[in-house]
Amino acid sequence: MNRVWAVFDIERTPRRLFAFVQGGKALIGALLGAGFVLLIGRPDLFEVAAIAGLSAPLLLALAALTAAPLALLELMSLALSAVLIGYLAGLTGGLQSPLILWLVLIPAEAALAGGRRTVWWAGFGAACVLAAVTALEMSGNLPPSRLTLPADTIMAVAILAALVQAGLIAAAAQNLNRAANRAAEQGAAMYQLLADNAVDLITRHAPDGCIRFASPACVALLGATPEALEGATPAMLTHPDDVSGVEAAFMESAYFGREGAAEARLRHGVKGYVWAEIRCRPAGPRPKGAPAEIVAVTRDISERKAQERALIEARDVAMSASRAKSAFLANMSHELRTPLNAIIGFSELMERQIFGALGNARYQEYAKLIHDSGGHLLELINSVLDMSKIEAGKFELYEEMFDLEEVTQSSMRFVKLAAERSGVALTIEIAPGARRIFADRRAVKQILVNLLSNGVKFTPRGGQVSLSARPGEKGVEIIVRDTGTGISKSDLEKLGKPFEQAENAITRGKEGTGLGLALVKSLAVMHGGDAVLESALGVGTMVRVRLPYAAMDADGGRLKAEAKILPFRGAA
Repeated sequence: MNRVWAVFDIERTPRRLFAFVQGGKALIGALLGAGFVLLIGRPDLFEVAAIAGLSAPLLLALAALTAAPLALLELMSLALSAVLIGYLAGLTGGLQSPLILWLVLIPAEAALAGGRRTVWWAGFGAACVLAAVTALEMSGNLPPSRLTLPADTIMAVAILAALVQAGLIAAAAQNLNRAANRAAEQGAAMYQLLADNAVDLITRHAPDGCIRFASPACVALLGATPEALEGATPAMLTHPDDVSGVEAAFMESAYFGREGAAEARLRHGVKGYVWAEIRCRPAGPRPKGAPAEIVAVTRDISERKAQERALIEARDVAMSASRAKSAFLANMSHELRTPLNAIIGFSELMERQIFGALGNARYQEYAKLIHDSGGHLLELINSVLDMSKIEAGKFELYEEMFDLEEVTQSSMRFVKLAAERSGVALTIEIAPGARRIFADRRAVKQILVNLLSNGVKFTPRGGQVSLSARPGEKGVEIIVRDTGTGISKSDLEKLGKPFEQAENAITRGKEGTGLGLALVKSLAVMHGGDAVLESALGVGTMVRVRLPYAAMDADGGRLKAEAKILPFRGAA
């Protein structure tokens, strides 16, 4: 017996349940058919069809064990039952047949197959069959019944068969209900297990925000029990400065059906306040015209906030140190320039022997060395001073209209002597449309001198450094090319950063602070332009400096570019 009812176990599939019910119906039909043959005798053609119909559910039971769609089989079963009952009632007396009572079982069986809509259709089908039997009886088209047993006996057999069928349906319905209840209990237990063991706090809120459920994680997060939190609102648990953000997140979920999020300080029973991240969403469909309930997940982010504060403090310390360094360099540069100017001036007088011969040729050579070294040191100090001003945001542009070719020729004179000593050729090509420009004359001259000096410094004897300028899309494009050593891809990423230089056997012996290209990039950006460096080892280097005709914004106002140090972008 246990094996028979094991079919109804919740672990069994609905397909097996359907097969069991159909098998039971086929068994009842076979018994009724056998009883008819024993009592009445040899059946005619119509009665053979009726007996075959009583056994037809066996085919549906077998089909349920295959891959046939279960929904289709259930509809076929309902249709077969309704038609078969009507056919049997027509053969056994029409409306007076006790089998007509079986029509009430059709909607009950439909309840096992589907939802309310299926039940309504099954009831409608049963009503149609009853109407058809009634119409045939009223028209006198029903055959006479061959049942010779007393009416009471026939009624008892029909009711007994109906009771067996109803019992099968009731057992199946009870099993489905038991399975649904057990699944609900398991689901509730699973969710309770998750809520009890989740590290994050899970809460369910009424549409007005009041807490209806809180998971045990609230003890660790807020220092309060779930019972103590019931009925509390987010505003009661949140720091006053953070209430608006939390309420906005809850309104987003309750009234608009979207996920809301907020970071806030929540009240802790012992620690005071802890930082938490709150994510909430609607607990279900929002009733029309009314807010929905809310489910929120709250996570402790105190450690992350502490790390963020540490990073901000470290950044502030670094910025303060950078500003102090820039101020120190600026002050030191001013302090060094005064004695250097005296050294350069007096050594130049001695080199030229303005007040008479020095008496020994070596003194003249030493004076020249002092003059050259002082000039080089002053150049480095000026670069450091300009860089400090840019980093401190105190470098100001004084723009005017000037002749770019004139400034270019002046810049060439600064590097001409070094180029002649190194055996490097210098060329200039200024297009007519690029001669006039509105910019800071001194800054543009410094850009050109730095680029030309770098080109001469890193170009071997017999090489060439060329400077060209041409009109661009929105201004003037200045291009400085050299046939020097070139720059590797790894070194290219460092160039343009203050005090960074390429490292190779050739550049290692060259003087410099690594500020030249950084100044070029920053001065170009301050004008509203840009500088791009392209280079490859053994091929040479090209720097494109784009300067607008005037540093004006789209509305015709003065473009106030932020003064800061920016690395080069380019391709190796």
